[in-house]
Amino acid sequence: MVSKLFSLLFSVLFVFNLNAQNWTRIDTIFAPGGVTVKDFTAPVFGDLDDDGDFDLVLGNIDLEVEYFENIGSASQPKFLKDETMFASIYAGGYQFINSDYPALADLDADGDLDLVIGGYNGLKHYKNTGSSTSAEWTFDSLFANVNEEIGTDPRPAFADLDDDGDIDLIVGTGESLFGGPDAGICIGFRNTGTPQSPVFERDDALVTGIPDVGLNAYPALADLDNDQDYDLLIGRDGATFYYYKNTGTPSSPVWTSNNLFSVVETTNYWKDPTFVDLDGDSDLDLVYGTANGNLYVYENTGTISSPQFAYNNSYFKVIKTDGYSSASFADFDNDGDLDMISGSALEGIVYIRNDGTASSPSFTKTNFLSLNPGTFASPVFIDFDNDGDYDIVSGNNMGTLILYENNNGTFTANTNAFPGIDIGWGSIPAFADLDDDGDEDLLVGGDDPNTSKFYLNDGNNNFTENTTMLAGVSFPRGTSPVFTDIDNDGDYDLFIGKTFGGAIDFYENTGTRKEPVWQLNNALLEDISADQNAHPGFADLDDDGRKDLILGEYNGNLTFYKNNFAPTSVETVAEIPEEFLLEQNYPNPFNPVTEIRFQIPASTFVKLSVYDILGNEIKTLVNEVKNAGSYNIRFYAGNLASGIYLYKLKAGDIVLTKKMILQK
Repeated sequence: MVSKLFSLLFSVLFVFNLNAQNWTRIDTIFAPGGVTVKDFTAPVFGDLDDDGDFDLVLGNIDLEVEYFENIGSASQPKFLKDETMFASIYAGGYQFINSDYPALADLDADGDLDLVIGGYNGLKHYKNTGSSTSAEWTFDSLFANVNEEIGTDPRPAFADLDDDGDIDLIVGTGESLFGGPDAGICIGFRNTGTPQSPVFERDDALVTGIPDVGLNAYPALADLDNDQDYDLLIGRDGATFYYYKNTGTPSSPVWTSNNLFSVVETTNYWKDPTFVDLDGDSDLDLVYGTANGNLYVYENTGTISSPQFAYNNSYFKVIKTDGYSSASFADFDNDGDLDMISGSALEGIVYIRNDGTASSPSFTKTNFLSLNPGTFASPVFIDFDNDGDYDIVSGNNMGTLILYENNNGTFTANTNAFPGIDIGWGSIPAFADLDDDGDEDLLVGGDDPNTSKFYLNDGNNNFTENTTMLAGVSFPRGTSPVFTDIDNDGDYDLFIGKTFGGAIDFYENTGTRKEPVWQLNNALLEDISADQNAHPGFADLDDDGRKDLILGEYNGNLTFYKNNFAPTSVETVAEIPEEFLLEQNYPNPFNPVTEIRFQIPASTFVKLSVYDILGNEIKTLVNEVKNAGSYNIRFYAGNLASGIYLYKLKAGDIVLTKKMILQK
């Protein structure tokens, strides 16, 4: 079990400038509800724009709390991330700022919500000096005396616990970096000031009877039984909640243990709770964050006075792994759209099926035949044995490669397919035909910069190390490579994710398909914001002819960036050819993508179409005037049945036809 303190000390985040130029980030591809998550999420809800529904503020272990505006309704919430809400808080840097445990309360009785953030700098108070519809945040030292007693990992909860018209405070304690109270206890602070000018003084009578819950305490206060006093739920660094019903009075709480929340799952060892009427039915539902970032919702299916809670998985769906995610794509289930597999820290190979379409994906995380090559798996789809179906090759923490051979949907592990390939630690494979000889060559990225190696394939899946093909490429610590033709110029480019720095290197191929020349061109990636252990993958998920970026990261998240810059067809700049030529498609047989090359010696109107064996036109790939030159056109046949197809080039008076085989 990895503690929150450990994760904080060893996680790294660097952020690049983000704008919508070459790439557009679209969060709803892997977070359909609009809410993206990071490790150790701490949710709190409040109507920050005074439109009658609840918005979400989400704490985490990274550097900033995040804001998601509810653009839906009180009964059907839909969230959209707004990076401007808290920008002023973090404008001066991060050294003395928190991001862990946000809380919202009207601490000065002026009709708008103020913000308090708990974390490793104690409690930080940001007074809302704007309005109930347009918040502006001004820091003050309201909790200076409180911070002297609560350590460096406090989680606040606010409510009027003595029924005197002002707001009191309970602080749950965590693992303090520099000493402090025991982790796992709750400390009470009574407001001895006024509703407009609060003064918080320690008063242990507010928490009498509440035990040490172990390591961390995350309190949430709410009137769950509609008896006009506040009850208390405590999340913790453990698998269960501690719930205390207030059996005293609104002015003098008495905390009595109760098993109301025994129905909650016990898989997640870290739980941070809050209450909100998420479905607009006038009772309080439970929402809590977890160490892996996922948000859980237990809907109140009872009444406002007699609550009963049941898990509801329709909210806050996020497609992610338990860590070290990656992305490799293929139409694995032959339904015309691209499915994916991801690596993980401990889950093995994760299969993420596309239940949408080729242009509008909808992903579902499923079990994948229990394929587990070891910790820190890094799988890729590849038809390794050229039998028309997708095999899987995966790296792992041991530095070796494992082939999973696909035989009619049954996978068999083959640990002998790559004899002699052992880079010592953290192998990550990437395949591409870099010498244009019709077979897939192999780059294996390693944890150490000196261990990454490139191998040429002799055509029979015998791999020999080659030290010249990638001359000019510098391998970083934690090389996560992938080859793709990102600019649609007919040759492979190279992207390399890194362990540290949250960055990606882009090496553009300025040579040819057969003789690549690598030129570092990171200006292309200025729009990309990457986290630790960035692991890039590419696929055309919106079916526009451009390869989009899918970024896996240390925290298990997957982020989609739409490609805005590449031309939608492949046009290779070369010498003017002397004759009309239509080449055999490659690969052939294929499944489901192939490339068709042709050349024309003069500018003319060109039509390139695909036909079935009966002569019915299936798809027009080119239908326009083309300048003299050589062209490479990508054909995606994921929605077609296996069989023989024809492709025909009409260029002026010239008509050329060839046959290709789709084999699924």
